[in-house]
Amino acid sequence: MGKASRLFNGQAEQTLYARVTPSAEQREFLQQQWNALADHLSAQLARHGYPIRTWLQGSYKYGTLIKPVRLGEEYDVDLGLYFEWEADDDEAEPTPAQLRDWVQRELMAYQAQHPELKKVSQPPKERCSRAIYAQRFHIDTPTYHLDPDTDIRRLATLSDKWESSDPKRLYKWFKQVVSGGDRDQLRRLIRYLKGWAAVAFDGAEEARPSSIVLTVLVAEIYRGMWLERLGGMDDDDALIAVIKAIHEQLSESRDVWNPVDDRESLNRISKEAWPAFMTRLNALRDCAENAEGAEDEFAAAIAWSEALSFLMPLPEADGVEIADPRSSSALMQIPDIQVEVGNEWEFKQAAATYRNEVPAVPKGHFLRFTILNPQIVPAMAQVEWTVRNEGNDADTIGDLGHARGGIGMHSVEERTSYVGKQYMDVVVRCNGSVYAARRVAVHISESKALAPRATPRAWITLRSKKGRRR
Repeated sequence: MGKASRLFNGQAEQTLYARVTPSAEQREFLQQQWNALADHLSAQLARHGYPIRTWLQGSYKYGTLIKPVRLGEEYDVDLGLYFEWEADDDEAEPTPAQLRDWVQRELMAYQAQHPELKKVSQPPKERCSRAIYAQRFHIDTPTYHLDPDTDIRRLATLSDKWESSDPKRLYKWFKQVVSGGDRDQLRRLIRYLKGWAAVAFDGAEEARPSSIVLTVLVAEIYRGMWLERLGGMDDDDALIAVIKAIHEQLSESRDVWNPVDDRESLNRISKEAWPAFMTRLNALRDCAENAEGAEDEFAAAIAWSEALSFLMPLPEADGVEIADPRSSSALMQIPDIQVEVGNEWEFKQAAATYRNEVPAVPKGHFLRFTILNPQIVPAMAQVEWTVRNEGNDADTIGDLGHARGGIGMHSVEERTSYVGKQYMDVVVRCNGSVYAARRVAVHISESKALAPRATPRAWITLRSKKGRRR
């Protein structure tokens, strides 16, 4: 059984799957928006004399869509537009550039009538136009020629070329890879790796793997794991196996071949950006192996959090002490955290002060977190502060958290922005080993009242085994 399986897709207070997966309401909202746009484009583009079909494709279609996890990120929906005509050498046909121009013009016309569509990217992208909405999502509209006689599809590019591309065949292939509960787990594994890609490539966006590359890699590897799947696999065990296999495959070759067209490599990461990708993939494999070798849930969760950052939840505990296996004593005392609350986005004087938990604080306030007993922290220790947000407010804005840290960073400042139970997690590391951890729950409400003091309660402390990163 996987050490952290409960935190991936189990009965934990927070799970990785829930943190990255859109709610049913969010998916329904996106569906309403792309349906409205599809109806408009189908009716207006048909005036050019060709039947129009639309087909939803990409992550939404595959069931692997993830939430935006950082401020400024958006949901990505792909709406394919298909112009139908029979290919005939004797008759003139629209060029790829003409199709793209027609689509771009209709998107601009739609924007003029619908204020919720705030922008149409100009110039368009090489392989699609993009409609950007105010509600943190965009719809890409790849445009195709469909020959109804042969069922062959060609993608129209901005550079006035046709590309062989058949997203429908690829989707059919994906649906046939596995079935039932295995397909559900496959989709979860893809979402986990898309979450990793969302947080691991800051400053190296050109090295970030595409959704379709991750989807094909995971699907092909998972299909080959039929023997392991016979007895059932927890999500974290399956993810470890998939990560190792991806690492081995991509260490040998950059190519990720299209399973329905072996002439096309889906990987578009450039040769120049490839070293940055491999550096992060190497780190992901190291984290997976550390999680595999962990002796308990907390150690496994900490290992995964090195790759997944604030997306990876931690066990429900107020503090964690790490036992030295040579003496069974704790490596260090769990740090106590003082939280000072300042009024209205600035800190002139503390309106309230709490220790290790903030029982009630309104939105729009300033917080300062400080280690009260810094003398217990080893001199060269790295102090990591990780914010894990959840709830409707954080989902609506698209801000699931962030992390920062440094040697001697005994204090950090934050603001209360989202209603709900949020966490500030403090982890102390020395020479690569975790020495102690403290979870500070911050209960944020719409109320304007501060809690006068924390209600006495029994604190939950875990003990974990010392584990060094490889």
